Amino acid sequence: MDDVVRCPECGNVLKQGYIFSPRRICWSDSPDSIFADFGSETLIGDAWLKVKKVPALRCEECSVVIFKHKENNDIK
Repeated sequence: MDDVVRCPECGNVLKQGYIFSPRRICWSDSPDSIFADFGSETLIGDAWLKVKKVPALRCEECSVVIFKHKENNDIK
């Protein structure tokens, strides 16, 4: 992520940084609220001893965050 990347929403330059969470980050195709995340796709797993930081891009203007949740060689 060395090149200048622009926000897909507003066109401003995205800021480079890292996204992290001590809890997992999951994906759902449904907007409905849930009580538990069983069956949801985990994008970033729970932290055990250390919190993993994932490279990300953020738009400070419109709050868009972009990150890859898998390494390029893991994407099929």
